[in-house]
Amino acid sequence: MSGAESNAPNYRMLLSRFSGSGQWERALETAREWLAVDPENARAHMAAGQALLNLKRYAEADPHLRRALAGEPNNSAAHRFMSIAHFHANRFKEADEEVQTAISLSPEDHYNWYHLAWMFYRQGDKASARKYAERARELDPRDADVVNLLALCAPSDPASAALRLRQYEEALELDPENAQVHNNIGAYHLNVTRNFELAEAWFRRALFFDPSLKTARRNLFLTIKHRDKVYRILCAPRDWLLQGVGLMRKTRRQSLFVWLLMIPLWVFAFRFVLGGLVLWCLLVWPMMKVYEFLTIGDLGHHAGGVGSRRGGFLGYRKWPVNVRLGIFGVCLVSFWTVVMVAGFYWYQSKDDKDDTASVLGGLMIVGALVFFLIWQLRKMVRQSRAKNFSRKRAKRVAKMLKTMDSR
Repeated sequence: MSGAESNAPNYRMLLSRFSGSGQWERALETAREWLAVDPENARAHMAAGQALLNLKRYAEADPHLRRALAGEPNNSAAHRFMSIAHFHANRFKEADEEVQTAISLSPEDHYNWYHLAWMFYRQGDKASARKYAERARELDPRDADVVNLLALCAPSDPASAALRLRQYEEALELDPENAQVHNNIGAYHLNVTRNFELAEAWFRRALFFDPSLKTARRNLFLTIKHRDKVYRILCAPRDWLLQGVGLMRKTRRQSLFVWLLMIPLWVFAFRFVLGGLVLWCLLVWPMMKVYEFLTIGDLGHHAGGVGSRRGGFLGYRKWPVNVRLGIFGVCLVSFWTVVMVAGFYWYQSKDDKDDTASVLGGLMIVGALVFFLIWQLRKMVRQSRAKNFSRKRAKRVAKMLKTMDSR
């Protein structure tokens, strides 16, 4: 027996231990050690690819997974992992082919159905995602990730909010240490109940179980900013305007016909929304950034950031809060004084500049409107492309299932 073959059980045992505990860096290191003594070992390439996928290094995972499939072409898990790598590289057709191969090889493996449902969810087809997540749950009712996905696929209307929360709680009962579920419950309280204190507690729990979860860290930072009264006041005008834009998007999702009928109203209101955003950007946003700059250390510290109170200009992050708030007050008064003086001089000379200002204002509005329409068109094209792939996938999967059931 060669040295590589004699060490194979040890490598398999270590990889099982590291992957089971989510230590993906150590799993990758072990897989590479195995490949150093046995470069063609399909299981070692499979382990390296799986570790890289979990580390979100999808491009690096691709060659390892191809080598694994070359050695074990009937390995359904390798096909599923290859589908994940393709999907994150926006190679949707290849991703569909791989997951369908994985399902045809192992139709009783609930992970294959879960990944299929996840792909539908990521491309906005919640109905299909829920359908295949239900199938995954039939195969394994105790997988918390599947229940969590079912909650994410629940309708977004207020009547379904309680159902979504119950499913999150059910997922948490199955896996009390699932960081993603903790984060999603926090997001529910952040976006639905607007209970920032409760949302912060859930995000902190998510980070306790997975300190590397960037989504939870970002959500926690956002929640802490919203709990700060000064920051909330500075953001209020922008939030009101964005709520109006959100209402417009919601109308388009519910009924395209109604949205088209309301276009004249949107066009009429657009200049006021644009004017409000421009005024907010010119008069409020600079002070919001000053306040954020002065308090970023405290916000980062409350969000669990290590060393967030260190550094800054002259080490200002360590200065007392009252000193930094005093600096903010001076900046605020100085800024508004400059704005009022500039406004006074502009008003005094406005008679000479009315025509120029009107032309410039009109050009700005037209330019902003064109930019907005182009941005919306690009977004609609991307969404249409994703939905098109989703529809084709649904037809192919339905055909595949019909063939499987007829056997």
